[in-house]
Amino acid sequence: MTRVASSVAQDTPPRGVGELSVGLQRTDYRKAVERPGIPEAETQSDPWLYSVAGAIYLSDEIAIYGGYTRGLEESGVAPSSAANRDEPLPAILTSQRDAGLRWAITPDLRAVLGLFDVRKPYFQLDTDNVFRLLGEQRHRGIEFSLSGQISPLLSVVAGLVLLRPRVRGADVDAGLVGQLPVGQPARNVQINADWQLPWLDGLSLDMGITHLSRRAATRDNIVFLPARTQINIGGRYRFDLGGRPAAVRLAISNLTDEYGFDLRGASGSYDIIDGRVARLSLSVDF
Repeated sequence: MTRVASSVAQDTPPRGVGELSVGLQRTDYRKAVERPGIPEAETQSDPWLYSVAGAIYLSDEIAIYGGYTRGLEESGVAPSSAANRDEPLPAILTSQRDAGLRWAITPDLRAVLGLFDVRKPYFQLDTDNVFRLLGEQRHRGIEFSLSGQISPLLSVVAGLVLLRPRVRGADVDAGLVGQLPVGQPARNVQINADWQLPWLDGLSLDMGITHLSRRAATRDNIVFLPARTQINIGGRYRFDLGGRPAAVRLAISNLTDEYGFDLRGASGSYDIIDGRVARLSLSVDF
């Protein structure tokens, strides 16, 4: 699912009563794919795209916002597992409606609570293993984010998305395609924190937690990838090396060595996720 962040929801603290932005553009899109021994394949599109967004300031700290966006999204080529592999896919028109509330808790800490509705064409493998348009997918949900400094030494970026993804169309009605789009979790949690140690200047510790609920892994929704939670930790020490700013970074990803699979673009195409990995690096600015 692609989300277009609302600029109104991310602006600096409000002044005045509110704001309104309107956009209109005509695009000229062309994509050509060349492969050895095969004639060039091409797709093109030139739609009108538009957007409108606004906000009302309830106070110096709280604002409500809303908007609508019609966009054009690159859809790549058919995956290598498809019968029509590498066939260029047309650019797709998407639409997004969103509304929400922004709260500046402190000058350095901000929270956003929003509702959204994103609609776009649904491309996936059909029963003949051809990657093609199978209907429309609609993602309705709630999102919450918290970002900024909780204290001078502790900063956090956290987000929660509760999603109701659905596919609709003739193939869904005929029972050939499941109602859940491939690879879209109903719950997505991201938490990242960075702590500057007060007793040792230049040393910081960080942690990231990612949680995904189970996801449909096949077009017919018979196979699901299970829910997964991964933890990453790390530390960075900044110092001078020969009069130049330098930093040593130790990062450990997938700390608990969680085992699982990820989808690779198409129904029933999988890859194993990386196990626990530790990396040590040194960087120097010249």
